[in-house]
Amino acid sequence: MLSNIIKRLKTRSNKPALIKQKEEQAVSIWQDTGQVYYLENTVKLTYTSNSGVMTLEKLSLNELPDVINALDAMPAGSPLARATVAEQDDAYVVSVCGVTWQKSQDSVRIKALPEAALLRSKTHCFTKSQAVFKHAFLLEHDDLLTPSVGSKKEGVYTYNRISIKEFTQQLERANERIAPPMRKAIPVHSDNFKTAFTEHEQKAIDLLLGDNIDSRKSDNAEDRSKLGNDNTGSSTFGQ
Repeated sequence: MLSNIIKRLKTRSNKPALIKQKEEQAVSIWQDTGQVYYLENTVKLTYTSNSGVMTLEKLSLNELPDVINALDAMPAGSPLARATVAEQDDAYVVSVCGVTWQKSQDSVRIKALPEAALLRSKTHCFTKSQAVFKHAFLLEHDDLLTPSVGSKKEGVYTYNRISIKEFTQQLERANERIAPPMRKAIPVHSDNFKTAFTEHEQKAIDLLLGDNIDSRKSDNAEDRSKLGNDNTGSSTFGQ
């Protein structure tokens, strides 16, 4: 009897380790190749204006500097001008989507990266900017950019004081490293990153749906409680 109890306790204590081992095996099935192809037709510019968050999509990398200069030249009181928070202008954020390849034995799959590269700056001249590139391992030893000292997150490389021109050049150089057959095999395009709602709208919808679900759960619990009380009452009456 005692041996059976000890055996059960050992089995229970080993379960978390087995679950963790299975999770690690599941995670390691697909390995990142570190190769990223940046979709240049998914360039997006986001900033907070005096009227709210503004997002400009499908921009051309070549026209991006002119767009930012035009926005920065707006009068401070303009509804579309950058908002000032705590006496500081809100940052411009340039983002680009991309795809990466993952391998598992003889199989290869493509994974979409909604924000494969980011460029953030509080000045229109981007003299104090910060760029982030995801997964592209070749960027670590690139002659064009020098990674920041604190950039230690695996698969993500951060660079400071990057101009729009340098950011654009880096995207082009990274794409040139991808073999033509691999580029042609990419089934992901700019339309794949489209969403029916903006990020703000999606959060509001999720919040509303969450409140409705909680409300329904509460109502159902009350109904079950009332039903239980009714059943108890009828049973007592029958006795």
